[in-house]
Amino acid sequence: MLLIRSVCHELRPPMATLAGLVQALEKAPSEPRRAELTRLAAEHVAYAEAILGQASETVGGRNGSAVEPVPLARILPAVAATAPAGTVRISAGRAALRWPVHPGHTQQILINLVGNAVRHGSGPVRLAVQARPWRLRLTVADAGGPTPQLRTALRRRSAPPGERGLGLWVVRQLLGGLGGSVRSRKLAPAGLAMEVLLPRYRG
Repeated sequence: MLLIRSVCHELRPPMATLAGLVQALEKAPSEPRRAELTRLAAEHVAYAEAILGQASETVGGRNGSAVEPVPLARILPAVAATAPAGTVRISAGRAALRWPVHPGHTQQILINLVGNAVRHGSGPVRLAVQARPWRLRLTVADAGGPTPQLRTALRRRSAPPGERGLGLWVVRQLLGGLGGSVRSRKLAPAGLAMEVLLPRYRG
């Protein structure tokens, strides 16, 4: 039952984004814009297929096969496309953009965190990425603030009974498999930052 709930929860962003991309394509954009929309749609189809594939492997009791790492820059456009246009502002240096990550899991982590910021925060969402010697720091910030529900979600040892907090629980499970971590920080004078630390992924 938990697997079904998690799959349905994780499929929502790519399905909603695909619907928006199809609508944009129907408006007959310029050829370069059409190519970009088509590429993003293909990425979200692949993302949805990966979610279903992971579920299938879990049901079959199989460990996922090794996945080739990709540069972080490869997945950022697909992450931004899940939010309303102009909502997500991304800042990242060249070293951070080249950092090797697990494509599906890192994309899912960022989509969930950005989606939470859009739904529960206010104003623009900022995604800042910094490369450290041994870790990649990804910070998703918005104008919201820490809540008791968020603190509970970050401490929870099992999946929540309902939808609230399920996305963050999935984030924590994925980060555990990658050797990463997530924490929340209150920003001054106001705002909330969700900070992810990821080691270099080698496949």
